[in-house]
Amino acid sequence: MSATAAPVNSSSSIQLVLLDLDSTLFDHHHSLQSAISACQQHFPVLAVHSLPTLTTAYNAALQHAYDRYLAKEITYDETEPLKVGLFFTSLGISTPPTVQEFRSIYKPVYRASSRATPGAIETLIRLRERGYRLAIVTNGQTEEQQAKAEAIGVLGLVERVFTSQGLGMCKPEGAIFRFAVRQMGVEAERTVMVGDSVEADVKGAVDAGLGAILYAPEKGEALITVCGEEVPVVHSMEGLIGYLDTARGGWE
Repeated sequence: MSATAAPVNSSSSIQLVLLDLDSTLFDHHHSLQSAISACQQHFPVLAVHSLPTLTTAYNAALQHAYDRYLAKEITYDETEPLKVGLFFTSLGISTPPTVQEFRSIYKPVYRASSRATPGAIETLIRLRERGYRLAIVTNGQTEEQQAKAEAIGVLGLVERVFTSQGLGMCKPEGAIFRFAVRQMGVEAERTVMVGDSVEADVKGAVDAGLGAILYAPEKGEALITVCGEEVPVVHSMEGLIGYLDTARGGWE
């Protein structure tokens, strides 16, 4: 049975902000598009397709492979050949480059293109100045996620990075949120999770009894309903400040 979620606008003073990494603090779309563009230029079989088509196809293949990994249907090492294979199959390419050839172009460019989402660094600095405690909760390999956080300049702005590999559990499992809260020494009702995934971040946090905020730059809604709870939507990282200060009762 799910715990009762703490509404973000409750009278409880928010002390801890948990943040997703990929597509919340880390600009995954920018890195992916840069890497796919490099592959498009390198491999002739991709040159006939537009960059938006290629980016959409690869992102869909990546998500499918990662969903199977999170469901424990495949190992992490098996995600690489699966997503690359799905990508080329979806494009109708029967003689693709090998996984190793493709990744040798894709991966270095993806890493070199690392950047924070707009306003993320400034927002974390301002939250720290206001006394909020910050930590990252992310699905992924510990070494890879730590490297991303360091590359974009957020590693030194958070107290902890909790990864699914390191904990042996993943979002949206309630256990990963409850573990993070216990480790940080803060009550669930004084904690809010911020992320871009309704399923992994918002629903997972609500099920675990935390408050939640959806980060969705492309959405028009100000609120969504998840598990019977109204969840605020922020369309920029800077928008977090107002919501969190309201949750604290306007303490400024």
